[in-house]
Amino acid sequence: MALFNTLEKLISADSVSGFEGGIREVMKKELKPFVDEIKVDKIGNLIARKGKGKPKVMITAHMDEIGLMVKDIEKDGFIRFDTVGGWDNRILLASKVKIYGSKGGIIGVVGSKPIHVMEEEEKKKPIKLKDLFIDIGAKSDKEVNKAGVEIGNFVAPYGELNKLISSRITGQGFDDKLGCLALIEIMKSLKNFKGTVYIAGTVQEETGLIGIRGTAFGVEPDVVLAIDTTIAGDTPEMKGESLPTEVGKGPVLVLKDAISMMQPQVKKWMKAAAKKAKLNLQYEVMMGGATDASITPTVREGIPSGCVAIASRYIHTPVEVADMKDIESVVKLVVEAVKMSSQYI
Repeated sequence: MALFNTLEKLISADSVSGFEGGIREVMKKELKPFVDEIKVDKIGNLIARKGKGKPKVMITAHMDEIGLMVKDIEKDGFIRFDTVGGWDNRILLASKVKIYGSKGGIIGVVGSKPIHVMEEEEKKKPIKLKDLFIDIGAKSDKEVNKAGVEIGNFVAPYGELNKLISSRITGQGFDDKLGCLALIEIMKSLKNFKGTVYIAGTVQEETGLIGIRGTAFGVEPDVVLAIDTTIAGDTPEMKGESLPTEVGKGPVLVLKDAISMMQPQVKKWMKAAAKKAKLNLQYEVMMGGATDASITPTVREGIPSGCVAIASRYIHTPVEVADMKDIESVVKLVVEAVKMSSQYI
């Protein structure tokens, strides 16, 4: 229950890429009693430290999620927008959103043309971003401005966290609020480690792996583990996609993504930790996508890095599905890995 309650706080916090202040404050409050030092760097990354010695292990999760930004306000009160991060336009259509204006959050909907008046050819056409708009109920641009909405405001998917049957959950922003939850729980669980553990909640991962670069450069750790979500291949529409990862089957080691590969010593380390913790590991070879651990091998002279992921269905939508037991397993794996890090790093 405590784990779910903390996740609720993370899910409800604002966290669109470039606008991570809300989730950063939640993480800071949750982490503070369990760390020796906590700070926020110049671009908004949250960095917490426990211990003082070797090896220096850095564990990261990105605080940001995909969202939108107000691009234009039309005279009749409809709002045009651009995407922030990787969206499928089909998901946007007829969804609820929250605009972060100067007077607080404003709920809106992404308008859609009723199917009753669509021609057959129109139904088959791909959805174009330029045809989409947000309706907040305003009758004019003056009403929109009066509500505190202006060009450049961030817009987030509007969803909530719900329990499904068994230990399954659904919600928006699992990528990567599940990773942020894991960071908090890892720091709570780590005791008597002779080295140094750094926790980094990074910004703007979804828009170019931005935050991790300066953080890793400044901390100069001996190894980086990123905790992120990844695609689950266990639903009907994913059959034939050669994705063996499943929800509820344990942590996923991302062996390859679009721009990097897990270093051999990190893979060996993670496998040893899983064996010690008696955990099942899943493996993934990704065609696309990247994580914070994809870029850290290029920082300074190169930092050995790897990603431990939580399988999630319907990723980058407001209705992602994951399993709480997978989060618990990732925490257990990483805590065990940190304890044995001096043997492998």
